[in-house]
Amino acid sequence: MPAPDAERALVVLGTLTALVGAVMCWQQRHIKRFLAFSTVAHTGLFLVGIGLLKPEATGGVALYALGHAGVKAALFACTGILLDRYGSVDEHELHGRARELRAVAVLYVVGAAALAGLPPFGTGLGKSVTEEAGGVGFAVLFVAVSAVTGGAVLRVAARVFFGLGPRPLDERGCETEGEDEEPETQGWIGRVPATMVAVPALLLAGSLTAGMVPGLGTAVGRAFGVEPDHMPQWTPLGALLGLASAALGAGLSAASVRAPAHREPRPWTEPLRRLHSGHIGDYVAWLLMGTALLGALALPGVLTG
Repeated sequence: MPAPDAERALVVLGTLTALVGAVMCWQQRHIKRFLAFSTVAHTGLFLVGIGLLKPEATGGVALYALGHAGVKAALFACTGILLDRYGSVDEHELHGRARELRAVAVLYVVGAAALAGLPPFGTGLGKSVTEEAGGVGFAVLFVAVSAVTGGAVLRVAARVFFGLGPRPLDERGCETEGEDEEPETQGWIGRVPATMVAVPALLLAGSLTAGMVPGLGTAVGRAFGVEPDHMPQWTPLGALLGLASAALGAGLSAASVRAPAHREPRPWTEPLRRLHSGHIGDYVAWLLMGTALLGALALPGVLTG
């Protein structure tokens, strides 16, 4: 595949993946499901960075993925604590019930900030390096997607751990409920063991280390077969973009929490929600469609090359 066609295919598919993932992430009340869509959104950003076909961008994506892995694993671990303690991962049903889990609440908020790209986490450093390699247009995309996904996590933290805002109306039969999840322990736990809290804490510490240890970004890039021209490091612009995405995410979260309890989803999001039914057959069809789209984006250059 010629380089220009590979760049076009990866950037277009990555952008679509990031935007759809971010929109769907914001729509979810099932906490595991919205974390999964958040992963989809950030995977789209990884594809965009790889599609730039620049050594510094690829090195940035490698560091971004490393930091993101720690943050997302920590958030899933915290969600597992909620499931084992309360038997549910439904944002609406858990409203205000986890006030007693102060340590988990802190970890969840820190994870949200890291997901949004707040310095000095590895997610923020990898994101900033990739943004600067791509230019203004890509920076806007990265800031927007990071803000939406990080804001969604903050929204859940505000409602579940602090009981902020009106309790959302219960919509039985919604395809994104989280009340049918099976706990991972025998029965609900009455007290959260310290070891369960230590796991997400260590994962977040790992992501923080990825953004603070000099030379780690270069080592990660080499592991992926790419040695960036310049060692990934914080710049004033990169730090400002990270702060901007975190602040925007906090603003989106605050606006959502204060919204009326009866507020309906935006009409334009309904087609996307219907398409993401949760049925495996539908997702196989989407996989085939994505493969066909990738071929269509790359094939013209191959034919003319």
